[in-house]
Amino acid sequence: MSKKKAAAPRKVGVIIANTGTPEAPTRKAVKKYLSQFLMDPRICPMPRPVWWTLLHTSILRKRSRASAEKYEKIWTEEGSPLIAITASLERGLNEHYAEQGLPVVVRAGMSYGKPSLKQAVRELKEEGCTELVVLPMYPQSAFSTTGSVSDGVAKAVRRARFKGDVRLIDGYGEDATYVRAVAASIRNAGFSEESGDRLLFSFHSIPLKDIEAGDTYELQTGATSLAVAGELGLDRRSWTISYQSRFDKGRTWLSPFTRPTLVRLAQAAEPGSRLFMVCPNFAVDCLETLYDIPAELEPVYRAALAGEYVDADEEPGALENTGKATAHGPAPTARPTAAARPAVARGAHRQLGPDDDFVYVPCLNKSRAHLKVLVSVLSPYVGEAG
Repeated sequence: MSKKKAAAPRKVGVIIANTGTPEAPTRKAVKKYLSQFLMDPRICPMPRPVWWTLLHTSILRKRSRASAEKYEKIWTEEGSPLIAITASLERGLNEHYAEQGLPVVVRAGMSYGKPSLKQAVRELKEEGCTELVVLPMYPQSAFSTTGSVSDGVAKAVRRARFKGDVRLIDGYGEDATYVRAVAASIRNAGFSEESGDRLLFSFHSIPLKDIEAGDTYELQTGATSLAVAGELGLDRRSWTISYQSRFDKGRTWLSPFTRPTLVRLAQAAEPGSRLFMVCPNFAVDCLETLYDIPAELEPVYRAALAGEYVDADEEPGALENTGKATAHGPAPTARPTAAARPAVARGAHRQLGPDDDFVYVPCLNKSRAHLKVLVSVLSPYVGEAG
């Protein structure tokens, strides 16, 4: 009589996923990264054959040079801030589960660049994991972010011939631990509604066509903002929402955009008031926060505060029209002068004092609070220690 083969003991592999960055702040590395990123079917704005031609004959030549210069300014001795911080979170989670005696192994994986999702799946299979839990590091899920992670993991699982269950966590922007952590980071940055401070929640924008197709991202950004504002006990008049990092001008994007919002807030600012800006859809600081905010967005607010004209329509890093021209917001006037733009120190954004009129609140990054958030979000999927 044959005996049944004993089932392998449960061992959970966790992938903490993000978008990724180039391997180096060089034009060659950036071009390679952007080519992979911009050819993602969820990202490219037109039929792939047409887009490939436009991308490789024009866009990459210009954008890789400009982006490399930006990456060079935020690069650290550990390399890309996003990769270094994510690696720290990977170590912290592995240490936590080892201390708890839980059979959980964590690996970082990026949709584009290294370490790849393919590498993460392969390593977790080699570790003997019987199931996978994928946590895209996007508190608010979207077709273009969480969807790309899902696509990448599915492809990696097929290639690795991984046979266990695979579960994906689709957003955690209303998780109580996450909401408390974001609210605490705002308080710790010095925010005080009693002092007349105002708060701007700035999220990455997405094409409206995604929302029309059923993407609930806009609803999620609103829910996160309401939850954090509620945790802080804020009056509705003291905070607002905007969207940054519009990719191109050929499509209609979710608005209001951050630039014109900054201009409006500056024009309505009371003397001595401060504006705090937080980006709750970024789990880890990256190019859009470490460079774009101090070098592109903060100067807009300061120029408008000083009564200067600014280009309220220009978005940091946006491509020129790649299709039908679309009007966005007020007509452009003049961009802030070079003198109005602060220098960006290599490896970090400009540190602002508590009495400054513009304060960027950093992402949760590799803080203990962030590890606590990730443990909370993963808990229903990996179990608790006995």
